[in-house]
Amino acid sequence: MINKIVQVLKISIGVTIISVALNFFLLPHQIASAGVGAIGHLLELQWAIDRNLTVWVMNLSMLALTYLLLDRQVFSKVFLGSLLFPVFLRVVPLSQVLYSHRASLVLGSALFSLGVFFLYKSGSSNGGVTIPPIILERYFSIPTHRGLLLTNLVIVLLNFYILGPLDGLFATLSIVIMTISMQLYAAIDRKWLLQKIEKIESNQ
Repeated sequence: MINKIVQVLKISIGVTIISVALNFFLLPHQIASAGVGAIGHLLELQWAIDRNLTVWVMNLSMLALTYLLLDRQVFSKVFLGSLLFPVFLRVVPLSQVLYSHRASLVLGSALFSLGVFFLYKSGSSNGGVTIPPIILERYFSIPTHRGLLLTNLVIVLLNFYILGPLDGLFATLSIVIMTISMQLYAAIDRKWLLQKIEKIESNQ
């Protein structure tokens, strides 16, 4: 029971970080680079479709595909994060915290990656665009990193079409920062884990 509560708390923290990154730093500056939250924002700007409705529809659709096309283990991992993300995205207010566009770009992208990494370490996901790469790998032997590149490419093209070339370039730069940040977090995590193992071995 305690382990389940801790797991829910970890997933909630990861989803909160992602929602803060989007609503406080990226989306107020029209930097729509990150997952279903960004897609929802772009569709809201272009066709006045409520972004939370878009996130709900996409996450529930991806959950259904996960249940039908992937194994139950994957479904259980993404289930809670997929349901919590639209809720947290609505609860966290859309508010510009920093005036600087560049600072918001860097901080928001790094924070978003931190939230995704936190979910990854918790064995979870916020659903949405993280699901298609797994399906593409399973059924078409397309490596996950290439599948993720394809989903990011769709988001970048939406930025170019809806917001224009400049914002499309900013979205691309944001994705680059997210990728570098993820690699940095992974490297720090590996180093911390090695230090922990060495400490345990030295005490034995």
